[in-house]
Amino acid sequence: MSFCIEITNLNFSYDNSNYLFKDFNLTLLQNKCYVLSGLNGCGKSTLIKLIAGKMLANYDTIKVFKKDPFRDTSVSKDIAYVNNNWGTKTVAYTGYNMPIQSSIKVKEMMVKLKLSYPERNSELISVLGINEEWSLNLISEGQRKRVQLYLALIQPFKICLLDEITVNLDIIVKDRLLCYLKKECIENKACVVYITHIFDGLENWCTDLIYLKNNPVVCEMISINNILNKDIYLFILKKCKSDEKNIKKRDESNILIKKNAGGYTNGVLIDFNYDTLN
Repeated sequence: MSFCIEITNLNFSYDNSNYLFKDFNLTLLQNKCYVLSGLNGCGKSTLIKLIAGKMLANYDTIKVFKKDPFRDTSVSKDIAYVNNNWGTKTVAYTGYNMPIQSSIKVKEMMVKLKLSYPERNSELISVLGINEEWSLNLISEGQRKRVQLYLALIQPFKICLLDEITVNLDIIVKDRLLCYLKKECIENKACVVYITHIFDGLENWCTDLIYLKNNPVVCEMISINNILNKDIYLFILKKCKSDEKNIKKRDESNILIKKNAGGYTNGVLIDFNYDTLN
């Protein structure tokens, strides 16, 4: 297996002062299915946006197949990126953003794609349970999510980055989708990175777990075979509880406030009765 994503000494901040990533390093391989996890706000979504070239990183720190994904757009053809915000108001179609309330039928969105990728088209329609007669404005959020995934996955990819994309999918479609992605990993040597907080059915799907903890972000890579009974949920729950305690201690020690000001005393937040606000 060869490297497909290499991150070296990444420094990234949204405000040029508080670093989310500081000297961050990560290497991902082809032919692997990764689950990316951690507490809310630890940088999971930001990380895959940086890998996908959706955000600018400092020069020469992120390489996808030896290329900078933001500065060299030729690498974008090898990346399928799907997040959970796509399709809430608009849907990408033929280079434009179509309102989701438009009456366009799904089959109209598929015309050119079916001709370009006939085999993948048939397989994905079956996997995602798509009815080509669906009208975009008359289907549910879960059904729109299926169309989103079809459009993102129809073109062959080498890297697949998924951010909470199974939230609106029913259990049958989710299972078929994960099996499809596993097959892409095995047969086409794809690298799949999947952000999720729902771990059911992943014990036999993922090869490795990437766990992030923040301020600034550090990364722990764990092979699924090294997790007791492959119980991802219990493993991550213990990690998150430990991190939550550490964050609370850190935040309490860093509170800088005026003495006796509005519910605080001596720099420590005291118990506060929220009922008094009513």
